[in-house]
Amino acid sequence: MLQECLGETTSQSVVVAVDRIFQGSSKLDGDAVVHFVRALCEVSKEELSASGNPRMFMLQKIVEISFYNMNRIRLQWSRIWTILGEHFNKAGCNANENISHFAVDALRQLSMKFLERGELPNFRFQKDFLRPFEIIMSRNRAFQSRELVVECISHMVNTHYNKIISGWKNVFSVFTMAASLNDEGIVENAFTTTNFIITTVFAAEFGNALDSFQDAIKCLSEFACNTGFPDISMEAIRLIRLCATYVSSNQQQFIEHQWEDSANLHDAQRIFLRGWFPIMFELSCIIGRCKLDVRTRSLTVMFEIMKTFGTEFKNEWWKDLFQVAFRIFDVMKLAEEQNEKREWMRTTCNHALYAVVDVFTQYYPVLSTILLTNIYEQLYWCAQQENEQLARSAINCLESLLLLNGSKFTVEMWNETIILIANIFNITLPHS
Repeated sequence: MLQECLGETTSQSVVVAVDRIFQGSSKLDGDAVVHFVRALCEVSKEELSASGNPRMFMLQKIVEISFYNMNRIRLQWSRIWTILGEHFNKAGCNANENISHFAVDALRQLSMKFLERGELPNFRFQKDFLRPFEIIMSRNRAFQSRELVVECISHMVNTHYNKIISGWKNVFSVFTMAASLNDEGIVENAFTTTNFIITTVFAAEFGNALDSFQDAIKCLSEFACNTGFPDISMEAIRLIRLCATYVSSNQQQFIEHQWEDSANLHDAQRIFLRGWFPIMFELSCIIGRCKLDVRTRSLTVMFEIMKTFGTEFKNEWWKDLFQVAFRIFDVMKLAEEQNEKREWMRTTCNHALYAVVDVFTQYYPVLSTILLTNIYEQLYWCAQQENEQLARSAINCLESLLLLNGSKFTVEMWNETIILIANIFNITLPHS
């Protein structure tokens, strides 16, 4: 009995002594703590790779050390996290689910602590310490691990969204990967949180998420293109439409924001390239990738945005926006299957032609001098096709365009119009 008591006392003394070593790590200087952390990760790596019975003792101690050293200056923490983050990447992708789950949960605990501290202007540390979630989501194919990553990120957003700044890029990266999966639970969880971000967080904290706005639109596009969840697809397109209102109402923020990349853009370019263009581009991607109902909705929203916010567009933007819109016809040109081609001509191309004429008519004073030639090129191409319905639509659209706008044409515009009509007439003549 006495021997057992002595053994327990000795064991407890060892545990206390070991804990004291880890607690004392906060007193090490910057270089010493980096060496200490690197050595611990090496020991932990050996423990985790032990065949048959891997141990997580040192992995737990690494988590504790992280807590003990959290008050270090950011520069020191960045050096420490370079080592720790790589170790968590490997542990989170471990084939042993107990290890990977422990690593993800440890990351969650650490991330919550870091988020509580906030992020100073022009610092990007959140992006570094949330990066392992992206890597684990990308490399670990186990369903439970991916589910846990999405749950962790969702929890962080729901509880600390007002503290997240540079970390939004990681959030949208994880949800973009989740958006392409087939599992209903993961996709719905990720989309529910994305919906919360777009509708609630963007409305209240739009400036904090500006650097990640393009990532948000890309994420919504990925949800829209997941054929397994049609309701989510439609809702994602609605959220892209909502994002257009954020661009419209926050133009000054686009101009004044200290962007993460230092691209030398003037004020108008910032609004267009970081706001309007990503929205239009991703809508065109949805049109190119999705089934009829989803692409029709995306097409409708694309031209709705042009009609609603076109008064805010600079003249030089319109040409780029219509180049994006005309990609709709490029997709059809690349279609290999005849059935697919016929459906595109009958539905999407047809719809797009009328929408183009509608926008052109609404903004005629601006668009007449910069887009008439491009529109005529598309009408001529459509008239050349063997699909009679598309050719008829092209002629009808030309007629509509002339009836609505012809009275305002210049001589040069009429000359161009007559050449187009003559060319269409020549290519549609019957041949023996």
